[in-house]
Amino acid sequence: MNAAPDPTAPPEGGADQRQALRLLPIAAVIGVLGAIGAVAFLVVVERLQEAAFEHVPDAIGIDGDRWWWAGILLAIGATVVAIAQRLPGRTGSGPLTGFHFDTPLASVPSVLLAALGTLVFGVALGPEAPLIVVGSTIGLLVLRRQGPQAGKAGALLGGAAAIGAIFGNPFITAFMLLEFAAFGVVPAMLIPAILVGLGASYLVQIGIWQIPGVGTHELALPGLPAYDAIGLGDLLVGLAVAVVAAIVAVAVRRLGVGVDHARVRRPVPVLYLAAAVTVVVLLVADVGFGVPLDQILFSGQTGMPGLIAETAAGTVIVILIGKAIAYGMALGSGFRGGPIFPATFLGVGVAVLAALLVSSVSITPLVAAGIAASAAAMIKLPGTSALLGALLVGTVGAAVAPFAILGAIVGLVVRLAADRGAAGNDVAA
Repeated sequence: MNAAPDPTAPPEGGADQRQALRLLPIAAVIGVLGAIGAVAFLVVVERLQEAAFEHVPDAIGIDGDRWWWAGILLAIGATVVAIAQRLPGRTGSGPLTGFHFDTPLASVPSVLLAALGTLVFGVALGPEAPLIVVGSTIGLLVLRRQGPQAGKAGALLGGAAAIGAIFGNPFITAFMLLEFAAFGVVPAMLIPAILVGLGASYLVQIGIWQIPGVGTHELALPGLPAYDAIGLGDLLVGLAVAVVAAIVAVAVRRLGVGVDHARVRRPVPVLYLAAAVTVVVLLVADVGFGVPLDQILFSGQTGMPGLIAETAAGTVIVILIGKAIAYGMALGSGFRGGPIFPATFLGVGVAVLAALLVSSVSITPLVAAGIAASAAAMIKLPGTSALLGALLVGTVGAAVAPFAILGAIVGLVVRLAADRGAAGNDVAA
């Protein structure tokens, strides 16, 4: 018979746990530095973006909101990324491969140059992946002299602190890292240090005592009506929105994978092909339907309020198709950015379309379901996706939690089914 365990004995892995606890003070330092680095990167992107789309066109006397000017900028961005591909590291891993907290230092210049070429010139990707690179580089530099394992821990802490700067709420990043830990990707013993780093990062954003913060990114979408009573019809339409949003996200990802296969053989031509296809989409959307550029280009964060305010179903369909094509081409063509925010934009678009077609249902819960479904189908993190859907709706949606959860589960199921189907096709081939 086995002896009963001694409750006073240290747990297995106790030494590792003590090392993790010793990381807590340095985690706060890395959190502050990671947030500062992330904010600095975002400011650089925003200023250069304003110069490209506003100041330069004004200076030469042209309209910077026209499709052809955006086409010129997309070509410049593709050129910048092509140059970055010649540097050590060749711009690292793309947005189709998930989030990476282990970018080698030698690869960082090429990754960040490619990210600037992507984000500054309006390519339809988000800033979250480059921010992780900025933060993880800072964390690695802080701890790399303490050994490889400490360097990896520092990179993780810094990357988490940096991405927290774009989500505007530390709990989204915390939930994401908790899911990583549940999947075995992140050591669970580092969760306390991650939370400390996220808290320190958030203090940089909101300020402390008489020291002002650098500001937070507002997640809540404006213009949504209050929603505090769930109806059966709302749930049925919400389910339909979740299914459609997940299918759209999976289709976009499939487009990106196909483009990525072509990119492996001819990386530079595919970059310019993606830019050219996006220009054609802009031409059709702008000239044919009067769709603003920010509904097709960029990550989608600034375009969501305009999308929610749209009253014509036909225009929403054009926006959805245009954004899906631009996003799918960007995912696989060699541009460097994050996949989350464009996916949430598509989820909002599906919700807006459903609300226009079924006017008796409130748009608010549909937006929560659409965001969660599209995000889960793209990144396969259902908990993070559900939280993102609920928080983006904001305080007006006191009863949207079931819709966000429903959307996240539907999105994950659709993505897993699509992955199994793709694997079966590969085996058959």
